[in-house]
Amino acid sequence: MTNVLKYLLEIEKNIKENMTNENKEGEEKDTIYLVPHTHYDAIWVFTKEDYFYINMVFILKEVAELVEKTDYKFLIEQTFLLEEMEKRYPEVFSKIAQSIKEGGIEIADGEYLMADTMLPDGETLIREILFGKKYVKEKFGVEVPVMWQADSFGLNAQLPQIYKKSGYRYVAFRRGVTKGKPSEFLWEGLDGTRILAHWMPLGYRAGLDLTKLDENYEKLKALAATSHILMPSGSGVTMPQPETMEVVQEWNEKRGARVEMRIATPREFFEALEREIEEKKLKMEVRKGEMYSGRYSEVFPSCCSSRMWLKQELCEYEGWLMCCERWSTVNYLLNNHPYPSEETRNSWRKILYLAFHDVAPGTGMDSGYEEVRHFRGFFNTEMAARCLRVLNQIIEAESEEGGEYGDIIVFNPLTWEVRNWVEMDLHFDRGKVVTIKGVKSGEEEIDVEILKFARYEDDTLRYARIGFVPTVPAMGYKVYKILEREPKRFRYDPNFIMIRGNTIENRFFWVDVDPGTGLVDVICGEHERLCTANELVLEEETGDLYYHRQAMDIPLKTERGEGVKYGSFRVENFYINKSPLRRVINVETNYFSLRWPYRLTEKLEPLIWRHKFLECSKEIIVYKDIPRIDFITTIVDKHPRARLRVRFSTGMKSLAYTCGSQFGIVSRPTDQWYYKPTEKWVEEPGGIFPSLKWVDYSDGKKGLTVMHRGIPENEVRDGDIYLTLLRSVLMLSSDGRTGPAIPVPDAQELRKYVFRYSIYPHKGDWREASSYKYALEFNYHLDAVQLRGEKKLPLKRSFLKIEPENVILSALKKAEEGNELILRFYETNGEETDAKIALFKAPKVVRAVNFLEEEDEEVKKELKIEGARIELTMNPFEIVTLKVEF
Repeated sequence: MTNVLKYLLEIEKNIKENMTNENKEGEEKDTIYLVPHTHYDAIWVFTKEDYFYINMVFILKEVAELVEKTDYKFLIEQTFLLEEMEKRYPEVFSKIAQSIKEGGIEIADGEYLMADTMLPDGETLIREILFGKKYVKEKFGVEVPVMWQADSFGLNAQLPQIYKKSGYRYVAFRRGVTKGKPSEFLWEGLDGTRILAHWMPLGYRAGLDLTKLDENYEKLKALAATSHILMPSGSGVTMPQPETMEVVQEWNEKRGARVEMRIATPREFFEALEREIEEKKLKMEVRKGEMYSGRYSEVFPSCCSSRMWLKQELCEYEGWLMCCERWSTVNYLLNNHPYPSEETRNSWRKILYLAFHDVAPGTGMDSGYEEVRHFRGFFNTEMAARCLRVLNQIIEAESEEGGEYGDIIVFNPLTWEVRNWVEMDLHFDRGKVVTIKGVKSGEEEIDVEILKFARYEDDTLRYARIGFVPTVPAMGYKVYKILEREPKRFRYDPNFIMIRGNTIENRFFWVDVDPGTGLVDVICGEHERLCTANELVLEEETGDLYYHRQAMDIPLKTERGEGVKYGSFRVENFYINKSPLRRVINVETNYFSLRWPYRLTEKLEPLIWRHKFLECSKEIIVYKDIPRIDFITTIVDKHPRARLRVRFSTGMKSLAYTCGSQFGIVSRPTDQWYYKPTEKWVEEPGGIFPSLKWVDYSDGKKGLTVMHRGIPENEVRDGDIYLTLLRSVLMLSSDGRTGPAIPVPDAQELRKYVFRYSIYPHKGDWREASSYKYALEFNYHLDAVQLRGEKKLPLKRSFLKIEPENVILSALKKAEEGNELILRFYETNGEETDAKIALFKAPKVVRAVNFLEEEDEEVKKELKIEGARIELTMNPFEIVTLKVEF
């Protein structure tokens, strides 16, 4: 799948020196650990069923026989395959299980499925490990000390912490390393956690060709930090080679005095490596941060925009499930209502499949994604019904005699007070409600916007969809009553929204709209333009699922008119909707590949438009009292060879920008499009990177945070921020280098898409602006439920509050075993922080545990517990998991 040998020119000198000195007297004997393995793909160029059949019948069945009858050893990665084998081939599974217990087969990686580590939420990555390791422990009674990252497209900066707190001692990986030598080092994560790491210089195929072991040994030796050489001997869906034992025996007979070769497992290599480091007191090199460089191996950044529906659905379903899990836990505590353990696990299994490293990136053949499409129906029916059921059960538990009547209850899943837009549907009996002018909670009275409605024959309301901006307590709810009169106004309300011509103003900024292009200028402070926002940029696309390529150095067209002279965007409709709460700018525009006249365009107006290949409608939403601007962009794509991006032109200059990442942030360089390395890279930098939920670009005095729902690919170039909305490609691999040259017509994206993103203009940098907080509010929406049956409830309540706001909740769930709860949270400002947690009931016992929910000396925390409050000190970017007993 990859060309990993290009960088070898750089180390040729090291190889020659090693060969010259290899026979010197007293030289320490090397040991090669030849590790037979196969890399399992759930889907890629075959279907899931094809891969099951190949792996079970042609690979693992033979492996079971070889290991049982010879000294052969083997590595198995993922438990998803083993679970299915247990059902389909119990006899073969029994042999494999016995070999795992005896050490002939080692499980390395040990995840449910080997996830992509850059696109899913950090909590999803923990669940991949938790599900996998739990299965391994239950079925085979063994630990998994080695994380084997054979094929994930880069590694995020928090993985050292995730791996160590999940019971891993070592990590071997293939992609993203920033430095070639040495191949063994200490990898340090954002929080300072270090793990012993090995980078696979020749990928996972170093020992696959048994005729080239000598040659590849020399290449690996030139990069190794010690006398121990890891040589993976396998590839994707590769059958075992029974002749391996004979080849190894022959090697040792000829070269064993100098270099011994063993058929081994990764654990044997790492334990020997660790012993030599300790015995010789070697000072290992430390490398920090994410592994996402193409210098020595491909990380395929363009796959962040392949099949965008996968990214959108992963983001949506992760958020949906984690919120439902939180409310199910609250419901369990309130009612002692049975926790939906099996239903929740079943939902997580679908998320974990979607997070797989060839699913979320979208790099497989079309038919491989049919099963994933069915997940949409499951989440839109099963999950929607379950979430509503849980919220209604909480309402029942909270109903009390001393409460107050209400019509609406709004739930907030975040652990700080949130003020945000929410929409809901209301249904009324005949004669009950004539009109809705506002809603009321205690002394608070606020406006509503009627989005649509229907009436009975007597003119009373039968149905209404409303929107409003409630303020809801941390991880709690607030109850509102419908007002049929105008809400009370405060004389000195600082929030306002007004419009003059095509300029919208609130207390945060001005928004100037150009009706000719539909673009908006955002103006802040002393009438200083911060950015021109929401400009579509259409570019040529000649690449494939792995890489964006273009022959032209200009766009096909931008909405401001840059690009090829023949085509143009044309605004078809423009209008602004007004309400007391917000202004909604509506723009309808199309892209035509040809307009005429196409010469002397500065002088002549176009008369004829032909070849419409893009239809677009935009909603640009400016709120009265929310400091962000939301964008809903609907695209009907008919262009078979294009990349579509949205651009925010800031005019700011900075060498770096900030991206949201798993459990933290990472800094990335700007203007990488122009960077041309002097040395040869396997994959030259193109400037694009993934982000999780948000991107921030600032000059220290002011900045712009761009938030998104499942639109990870971004770039900052010439002061402009780009999000990639889609890429239209026809081939899995256009040149046959990254995979088979299989046509993928579904990846041309000739369909309708709805993209949701937002901007948050601010002073200072992302820390001062709390960009992560606004990104989470944009992604985790409030839930509003209509109250029925004369319910009396407290006006408001908080079930969980975490302070300060840079400490973010990741998980609130029932423990995998026992009746305790799991509370997981992380620090995201990169600062030591005194965290304060307020629960709604006092716990009996609170313990810090690892991500496997086990007590562990390495994760112990000093906790101060007073009633329902827990206090602790967190390190920068630390992830803490507490097991709480009530």
